[in-house]
Amino acid sequence: MAVVDIIAPSGALGLVLGTIGPEGGPIVKDVKPESQLLGKVQAGDKIVAIDDVNVQTSKHSHVIQLLRNNSTSDERKITILRESQSQTPERRSSISRRTLAGFVGAAKSPRSRSTEPGSHEPDESGHPTTKQEISCHNTIDDDGDVNDCTNQLSNGLHLDHIPTLPRFPVLETKDRNCWSEPSHTIFKIRGHNYLADPKKIQSGPYLFTARGADLILTNDKSGPRTGIAEKYSSILAGHARSIPTFVINFIFDWGILVNYYEIPAMYVSFLRARYEGSNQDLPAMDALQPHERAIIRFLVGSDNHRNATLKLIPKCPEGPWAVRQLVNGKPALIGKRLPAQYNYYPAKDGKAECFEADLDTRETDRVGKKAISLCRKYMTTVTLDVGIVIEGTNTSELPEQMLG
Repeated sequence: MAVVDIIAPSGALGLVLGTIGPEGGPIVKDVKPESQLLGKVQAGDKIVAIDDVNVQTSKHSHVIQLLRNNSTSDERKITILRESQSQTPERRSSISRRTLAGFVGAAKSPRSRSTEPGSHEPDESGHPTTKQEISCHNTIDDDGDVNDCTNQLSNGLHLDHIPTLPRFPVLETKDRNCWSEPSHTIFKIRGHNYLADPKKIQSGPYLFTARGADLILTNDKSGPRTGIAEKYSSILAGHARSIPTFVINFIFDWGILVNYYEIPAMYVSFLRARYEGSNQDLPAMDALQPHERAIIRFLVGSDNHRNATLKLIPKCPEGPWAVRQLVNGKPALIGKRLPAQYNYYPAKDGKAECFEADLDTRETDRVGKKAISLCRKYMTTVTLDVGIVIEGTNTSELPEQMLG
């Protein structure tokens, strides 16, 4: 950790402050684009003193008052505690940027903005500020009807193609509201001898190619949030089923976050045999690689087997300290932590095969709810790397390899 003194000029500073935990401790939650301290102060910085007055156990409201009292001073010293560069994850060009405040513009409308409710927080002047994500489109005026510019998953309504999240980097959005694949090397998975010697190894390349991601806001008028690959033709900008695709749909109170992966031909053959009674020749399981056997058993197995083997590895390489501490790369058998539904949709009417997993985070456990709550709270600054792997449960399925 490094202690840094920042000399702030007079006037409003454009900082959004918050408090860490029940015992207090002010932290910088966001830095506005127009801030005089942009580039000097960053989200996640802990404020330890204002003009040498110790505020480490103070509420952020007290810090705001101190700054306001001295707002006419030519100089104000803000002492912050920041993680050193060696401890802070490096910003990568391949980073998976799925900001949970992301926005997908309304069908039939060229305008969009974040419709995040309850995002008003006081800045250092005491006035509320609206944290608004930069979207892929232009923003609308503040008096616009936010419901008019939110995609509604409505029964019986055929939406025009939804603008899917663009791939990083995106100049227009300053690299917000976009996605990409992080390097597979950041994930540690079970090695060949894991059952005897529980050491993990670096994963090989992803087995499924990532196709894209959607973030769609919903409300009480929206249609069903499950089975979206069958119900809504507009997801992934209308291309979700142009090729065989594995859809992972995370369901939240406020919407859905959907990731799409191309299913290689071999696995499609096993899905057809399992669900359609296809008689085409299949390779012998003994001739396959361990990770291939694990994935096939997941795809064609029972829901109980799927719940016991679908594993997520979430990491937060960029974001506030509290989020990075909680979302730290610890694997989770997601089907054991929250309700999951699995559906296979055969090819028809020009649409390719699709296998969908619907994961309802609204019913997760206490730890999961805390992680989701933190990500939502700091959504304007958080970056998530979400790795997916099918757990190898015996020596015939080890070593593992990241699915995507």
